[in-house]
Amino acid sequence: MGFDVYLKNLKPILLLFCTISLPFSIIMSALTTELQNSPSGLFLAFYYVFLIFFILVSYIYYTAVSVITDNYVHERNTNYKSVVKKIFASLVPLFLLSFRFWINYFLRCLLLLIPGIIYLINNGYYGLAFILRDQKGEASFLYSRSIVEGNWWRVFFFSFLVGLISIGLQTVFSQFLDTIPFMNAFWVSVLSETLPAFITIGINLGDILLFLNLEFQKNLES
Repeated sequence: MGFDVYLKNLKPILLLFCTISLPFSIIMSALTTELQNSPSGLFLAFYYVFLIFFILVSYIYYTAVSVITDNYVHERNTNYKSVVKKIFASLVPLFLLSFRFWINYFLRCLLLLIPGIIYLINNGYYGLAFILRDQKGEASFLYSRSIVEGNWWRVFFFSFLVGLISIGLQTVFSQFLDTIPFMNAFWVSVLSETLPAFITIGINLGDILLFLNLEFQKNLES
């Protein structure tokens, strides 16, 4: 169904991906390769500044795609002016929520890996709860936990499968590109990151659809 949403909304999703996500992904990949070759203090500082900017850009793409998917499932027309307003209104609060989420996840992983994984699955839908259901602050994490409750293993295995496919595609593309004689290490790194991303758009949309499906089931139960 994720690929169905992808194909039915191909123009806006690809437009978003190619103008927002893809260029910054290429630059980020190039900076990472350069950092590995010549790690200097000034370049490292520039790298982390750009990394924060890249995260903000990824939130723009994620917010827009989430709204498009939600509207498609509920058969609503997407008002792109309202999407733009939502993006700018959500950008800083979503970044702060994300910072809080990853700090909590990191601290739990320092203790033991399993508490970190449990936290990751239980609270992983905080972004969608904030973007699509206007759940702010702690409410977004509570909403995520309420959606996952009773479906923990389903969400875990889906997330595991998505990660496995993404890593597998990158490995396959990287090995294939390595066999091309004129392809240097830089372009192998960039293309092995960006080319699979076109395929995994549909898979990542599946994660949004799983959230909507679990939410629908919870509403039926209540």
